[in-house]
Amino acid sequence: VTAPLLNLGVNIDLPQSNAKSIEQKKEPIVVVVDSQGNYSLKMQDMPQEKVDAAMLSAKVSAFVQANPDVAVFVAGDQTVNYDTVYQAMVILQLAGVERVGLMSKSASK
Repeated sequence: VTAPLLNLGVNIDLPQSNAKSIEQKKEPIVVVVDSQGNYSLKMQDMPQEKVDAAMLSAKVSAFVQANPDVAVFVAGDQTVNYDTVYQAMVILQLAGVERVGLMSKSASK
């Protein structure tokens, strides 16, 4: 599953995919996992900010409770350990997010 590449404030090297883009009516929540395993959070109409696991959970939980239909994506740097991206997804699940998409950039042909 991919989403259109958004302008993110942290440089990450997304993996490539041939999957089709998902069309979104509202701007999604994007959790960025950089190459060092640090988290950043980009929510609708708010600047991207660095967060720790507890802050990530609290902010996403509050936002999703108020906006249950919002899409949530994880943008993990392709060099980061898979477990680090997986842990971000676990944090989101515990925060009440039922579905999480993974972001990628379109593969060049």
